[in-house]
Order: sequence, then C-alpha cells, then structure tokens
Amino acid sequence: MTKTNYFIFFLFLVLPYSSFGQNDCGITVDTTKIFLDENLDSFLSDLQLQTFQTFTNKKQIPQAIKQQLDCLTKDSFSIANPNEEYRCCCTSSKKLPRRKLLFFSQSKDIFLITYLTGGLGESTTILLLKLQGDKIIDIWTGYGFPEFKSKNEVIKHIEKKRKSEFGLHSNLFI
Repeated sequence: MTKTNYFIFFLFLVLPYSSFGQNDCGITVDTTKIFLDENLDSFLSDLQLQTFQTFTNKKQIPQAIKQQLDCLTKDSFSIANPNEEYRCCCTSSKKLPRRKLLFFSQSKDIFLITYLTGGLGESTTILLLKLQGDKIIDIWTGYGFPEFKSKNEVIKHIEKKRKSEFGLHSNLFI
C-alpha cells in the first residue's frame, strides 16, 4: 500500500474526530500535518542542537504542560512513574494510569516525553511539543516498540523509521 493510500485511509479514520483538533485547550492539533511529518524536521533539528535536561519523575513535568496535556486527553493524562504499575494490558485494573513514563526532556522551547501505553500490546509513544513560554504552539507524535531511555535513542528511531512503510504513526491520539 502506498503512502497515498495510507493517507486516504487515515483521513477516513481521523475526520470524524476532526483533523484539526478543535478543542477548548487553546491548542490546534493538526493531525494531517503530524501524519505527513511536516513539522518533524524542525523538531529533529531542535532536538539535535538544543541543550536538554532529562527527568524520570512525573511530578517534575511542568505544571503548565501537565495542564495542557490533561486538557488534550480524556483521562487527565494519567501517567505512572517508571517504577509504578500502569494499565499495560486489557486485564489491568481500570484504576491504574493509562501510561507509564519512560523519560522526558526539556530545553528552552522543546518538550520531549516518551511513555508506554498498553492494550492488546505494549508500545511507546513519542510526544514532542514546541513551546512559546508556557504555551504549546506545535505538536508531533509517533510511536515505536523500544522503551526509549534517551533523546538520542528517540532521534535514531525517528531517523530510521520515518521513511519506512509503517513509519512512525499508529494513531495520533495522545
């Protein structure tokens, strides 16, 4: 199946959810732009050139970013720390968080977070946010199966997978 066919299939899946992410969060999520990786080169450049500080405790996520992620998700961006249980599979307790933090890194205007999500299988979500002050102005998201532990692992994965047939996008909902 060609990338064009995937794109058409993607549109049928996403359009009912509104491809331009209308919400009350003050953030426009352009899923088409994300799917086509239109903003990915800018994010990769920033990841490679900027200095980042890395964390592994969810309590260190800046409050302004946490509030915006809470708004974008229907579950208040529930996330467990790396050493805590989370909803890894369909038999897990619904009381557990839906995500498990692997790490997050922040520079002056980029926020990178990777976390595990479960269900029928377990995968890792990569979420990149471009910030202007405390406000998110751009988003890119992708996925993989490795448990990324560093910014460099994320960069290598993106560079390797971005041109492959199944690429970097399973779904675009964080």
